[in-house]
Amino acid sequence: MKSKCTQLIKIMLDNGDWMTAAQLANELTVSERSVKSYVAEINYQEKGLITSSRKGYSIDMARARKLLGSPGKKLPQTSKERVNYIITRLITNDVGGDKKTDLYELADEIYVSYETIKKDIVKVKKRLMEFELILASVNSYVTLEGQELDKRKLLSLILYEEFSDNIMSLEILEKEFPDYNLELLQTIIRKECNRFHYFVNEYALLHLVLDIVIGMDRIKKKRTFGKSRKEGRHFGIREQELAQNIADEIERNFQIRYSQIEMEELTIILLSHLMKVDFATLNSDNIEGIVGKKCMAIVDEIMELLKKTYYIDTNNKDFVVKFTLHIKNLLMRLENRYTTKNPLLSHIKNTCPLIFECAVEVADKLRQVTQYDIKEDEIAYIALHIGGNLETQKSKRKIVSCIILFPQYYDFSNKMVEKLKERFGERLGIKTVITAIDEIKAMEKADLVISTIPLPDIMHIEWVMVTPFLSSGDFQIIEDKIQKINLRKIKARLKKHLMEISNPKFFYKNMDFKNKQETIRFMTDIMIKEGYVNNSYYDEVFDREKRASTAFGHIAVPHSMKANANKTGMFVLLNEKKPLKWDNNYINIVLLFAINEDEREIFHDVYDNLIVLLLEKQNAAKITGCNTYIEFIEAVINCFN
Repeated sequence: MKSKCTQLIKIMLDNGDWMTAAQLANELTVSERSVKSYVAEINYQEKGLITSSRKGYSIDMARARKLLGSPGKKLPQTSKERVNYIITRLITNDVGGDKKTDLYELADEIYVSYETIKKDIVKVKKRLMEFELILASVNSYVTLEGQELDKRKLLSLILYEEFSDNIMSLEILEKEFPDYNLELLQTIIRKECNRFHYFVNEYALLHLVLDIVIGMDRIKKKRTFGKSRKEGRHFGIREQELAQNIADEIERNFQIRYSQIEMEELTIILLSHLMKVDFATLNSDNIEGIVGKKCMAIVDEIMELLKKTYYIDTNNKDFVVKFTLHIKNLLMRLENRYTTKNPLLSHIKNTCPLIFECAVEVADKLRQVTQYDIKEDEIAYIALHIGGNLETQKSKRKIVSCIILFPQYYDFSNKMVEKLKERFGERLGIKTVITAIDEIKAMEKADLVISTIPLPDIMHIEWVMVTPFLSSGDFQIIEDKIQKINLRKIKARLKKHLMEISNPKFFYKNMDFKNKQETIRFMTDIMIKEGYVNNSYYDEVFDREKRASTAFGHIAVPHSMKANANKTGMFVLLNEKKPLKWDNNYINIVLLFAINEDEREIFHDVYDNLIVLLLEKQNAAKITGCNTYIEFIEAVINCFN
């Protein structure tokens, strides 16, 4: 069968749905007439494999997989998929000796040309360099050279990326490793962790299973470590016993023998993922004895940052203990070059931008102290720990102060207060209870008056009338009013802040830049000229970009972490027609912030509200239609309606 015919089958198999001749022609870079010719040839050799109708062409999936010799296995189609496929083959192909891989055979295997494979090999080499691996080549033959540990880590990352596209699960893992009972392996890990009071969260458990089974598979195929990668490695007695018990169970159930070096690696993998759970015995007094003075000193620096920059209550002992244990585990991973993937990364980044930004600053502080770069997945885990405390600070803004007007009748007003506190908690700040309308004027102004009697219109205050007994309908009326007041306060505060940091000279539209470097250079040059920032600002903005991309879907929010601007300002760039290339994103809205230390809270408020608001496409469409800075501000505020 011709190469184009097999490519057509592969494309239809990967698509899994009806495809038109035009779609197939575009994928194959041929004419529609050629597509019809290929279909005819395929059906001549494999009668009825492809059927046609007004919808286009459909293929018998089971027969097609059998024909291509890859049952249930999706063939790589994009360049990224081919690169991952090639690397996986190179790693698994070294079993039984340094076996060479023939690129011609590889091209035939995935139904692409030799020229395409050669282009992909350039990207393969670049990816391998990130893990200190080298691709040696002689003519059409290539061999992977490097440390066994680096091969395992790269294989783990590639498999995790592939699984993440399908939402990683134990079932999907078992398809990749059909020779291993991974449900049993997971049970062994959980059982032993419970015995030793260790915990692995569900996000990390599957990644832990993946790392362990990769090690098991490599051991079984006699691809083990030649030597210990760190001499004099010491672990606590409990940690050694935990790892030994898990290894014993694996050896008994999977017929695998762990060497001393492999045991050391298994221990490191476990400690990189696990966390102590006997919190009842841990407190701020004894935590240092568990994590060590070095870790505790790092945590103290981070706590100072959180307190000073984000006003987080660092006296919360439960938070401090759990966060300290997380940092201890993180340091273990960094030291041993392990990274835990986080399936919640995108969700956390897009729904909690301020929390993620806080985590980025924590990661940067860790980098300064340890010299380790921290990936976005790990930053997202930091965000999970600090998120609750930062949200507590933000929730204080959402307290609606109120006065209760209840003409005195026994202790009925006391019962009403109790019911309101029980239902609304701290969201409703009850200042006092009064018994007459005239008393309102003498009181300090509140956001809301909850009254059991009607108030005259001339008072011009926000109020609701409820029954003395507070029915479910009364609760709903109060709930609606609380939300309305909070929305009004957010809009008023945001508009005030936007006006404070606005400058008509910082508004441009439909600019044509090749990349984010050109974009940021243009914006920072104007801010420097206007005296908002110093000449080093461009480099500071890119230093922040290195930590984690400031792109959120179709929005980018570049800024410096130093908060050393002469004046806080926001540069607005809207590209309504042609999006700007920003790493792997295409951006319609760029908001460049200059932040003054004394106005950090203004930045936090604007940053948090704007990103969440503008991530909604209908809001972004309204914003990109603006032609002036004032129009931009008004459009933002109107998006809250």
